[in-house]
Amino acid sequence: LAQAYRLRTVLPFPLAEYRDEFEGGDTAAFDDLLSRSDHVWAPPEVVGSHDRGYSLAGETTVAQSDLLLAIWDGEPARGRGGTADVVDHAIRRGVPVIHLPTKRAGSPSVLWSAFSGLAPDRLDRHSVPQRPLTATVLEEALSALFAPPSAAAETAALARFFRERQPRLRLRPEYPLLLAATGVQRLRRRNLISTDYEVVADAEWRGFFEHPLVRDASVHAGMATVQKAFAWSDGLADHYAQTYRSALIFNYGAAALSVLLALSSLLAPEAKVGLLVGELALICLLITNTALGNRQEWHRRWLDYRQVAEQLRAMRSLTLLGAANPLRPLHGVKDSGWRWTDWYTAAIWRDIGAPPSIHSEAEVDALISHLTEQEVVPQVRYNRVSATRMRRLDHRLHLMGTALFYATAALGLLGLVGLAFDPGLLHAQGPLLTVLSAGLPTIGAALFGIRGQGDFIGASGRSAETADKLQSLAEELKARPVDLIHACRALENAAQIMRADLGEWRVSYRHRRLAIPA
Repeated sequence: LAQAYRLRTVLPFPLAEYRDEFEGGDTAAFDDLLSRSDHVWAPPEVVGSHDRGYSLAGETTVAQSDLLLAIWDGEPARGRGGTADVVDHAIRRGVPVIHLPTKRAGSPSVLWSAFSGLAPDRLDRHSVPQRPLTATVLEEALSALFAPPSAAAETAALARFFRERQPRLRLRPEYPLLLAATGVQRLRRRNLISTDYEVVADAEWRGFFEHPLVRDASVHAGMATVQKAFAWSDGLADHYAQTYRSALIFNYGAAALSVLLALSSLLAPEAKVGLLVGELALICLLITNTALGNRQEWHRRWLDYRQVAEQLRAMRSLTLLGAANPLRPLHGVKDSGWRWTDWYTAAIWRDIGAPPSIHSEAEVDALISHLTEQEVVPQVRYNRVSATRMRRLDHRLHLMGTALFYATAALGLLGLVGLAFDPGLLHAQGPLLTVLSAGLPTIGAALFGIRGQGDFIGASGRSAETADKLQSLAEELKARPVDLIHACRALENAAQIMRADLGEWRVSYRHRRLAIPA
């Protein structure tokens, strides 16, 4: 404190109960430190052994820490929640531990899985990589924890994120128009005119803010920070998702239409020059659309901003639970650094502030019910709707494309019949038959191209699987009793499910740059 550090206190029991653990001068020292604390966190009244309270306090400390200092004799814990257990928990969570030994024979060291790039969840204090605590090692660890990403692509993407502006008009309506044309979803005003991102987020988050714990002034300020960051990334993700998908649809549509224009000169020879100009214009627009989309990385911006939004969405629940936190990205200290999305969301997590105290098991129960209904259940519903919409779109594009190929086959059969019975009539209708027999499969191929490149059936399957997993978690959280630690792990699992879903989207789409259709 003399070095201008700020103190946050984590207690294993409610204050009145824990204070009784001290006597004489220790009580006075405890009261003095408590009075100098910026924030005091205490768990609800614990039913059962004191070990459970110490364990909860240790997990809460780790959840709120980027770096853990363990002033410790190196001996095994003398009960659940002892220092050794907390150190092991930090190691498994990927938190670096500075061990300051209380025995003279020991020397300070840093314990961290990232020194070797190992997955931390199966490590402990005996197997984790260790290094002597030196200025170089400490600087290396702190840089890996806090420095912005060093890779050029990540640095550029982060700078671009901060330069983003909300557009007033959404100039790429092709995707919502396709949804409307196939009867999957009606065209909406927000598909054409951008609604203020913060207004949209405020409407979505209003129910979440109704819980008394969230309305507390100290908690509300941190939540407002998360909501503002979420509103921006969520709105941009939606914008670039529509832009990328619309650009993809435009490419296939323009390619098919250019073929139809070329064929139409058979029906209107006098308009051949105009049709040729139209065809060339479409091809130029197609090439420009492809080049612009890839240069501006519409697909990457969509996926990056969606990842940021969903990580921020999970934070609002995790911060209320105390002993929960977002999953830390795995990277070694010698790597080029983490992705900008993880660095940015980690910075927002630090800005939220300390978690609120929950005073009773009844408050825990009410909070878990609230978070289940406001966090997990809406995501189940959203993914169910998304799965149905994507499946329906894929199916209808399949039916339309197949129908066009069947129509082409029927035209071919009709031409053979006409050739057998009335060659003169076939000759007279030859240009029209040529246009239709070549144009219909061209349109059909474009529809199948949109279907394949858009991977709507794959998106449907991923959304359905995510919904099933989240539904199981919701049912688990609705079962009683559910204690605080169980709720922490369950909601962290929900965040992990969403992160895995986004990871699959990223793997599926990151190499799907806009391309000129074959």
